[in-house]
Amino acid sequence: MTSVVIAAYNAEATLAETLASVLGQTRPPEQFIIVDDGSVDRTAEIAVATSSAIQVIRQANRGAPAAMNAGVELATGDHIAFVDADDLWGKEKLATQLRALAAKPHLDGVGGHVATFLCPTNDPEINKRYRLPAGPEPSWLPGAMLLRRRCFERCGPFAEQLRAGFFIDWLDRAKAAGLDFAMLPDIVLHRRIRPGSLSHRSPMRNGAMVEMARRAIERRRERDAPR
Repeated sequence: MTSVVIAAYNAEATLAETLASVLGQTRPPEQFIIVDDGSVDRTAEIAVATSSAIQVIRQANRGAPAAMNAGVELATGDHIAFVDADDLWGKEKLATQLRALAAKPHLDGVGGHVATFLCPTNDPEINKRYRLPAGPEPSWLPGAMLLRRRCFERCGPFAEQLRAGFFIDWLDRAKAAGLDFAMLPDIVLHRRIRPGSLSHRSPMRNGAMVEMARRAIERRRERDAPR
């Protein structure tokens, strides 16, 4: 059984397209959870109207890692996947990754390649600021991965103090704990670039990335310290 978790905040402009990419999978998920993280737009209404199969949870705004943790707590699947509320999955995303995990039971999760695109509604002048990759790239973004539930049993939840870089922090902890991940050659995620997206730079994001790096360095010092 596969559970999909979307953490959404003021995502009314893109959410319907994201939901369609999940519901249109050749191997649809058995559980679909959206955590509305204190949105003040129509995010929750769009999710409810899209499908009765979507479980919508509303909470006060606490940030993406807290919303994703809430989704993981509700997830009942043996496999857990995430997608940002403005990104799109390839139609074979879940099917491809489930096959890979079934073929190699020792793996704790798999990643995939990501194709990046500029949102069609962007101002052309804003688009000039972005430098997109020349083509699809291997990625450990949460939306490009499929994880076994045991990952969270061994590594715990995402660090809610980090508003950005929290998944890098979690993945670093997972690898330090000995979890095994593989990268697939398939394009599994189409990543939308637009102002206000999780990838958009801000002083808060930059500060969180510095804190994430500090934590990683501290873990390495502890690991390498003489016993």
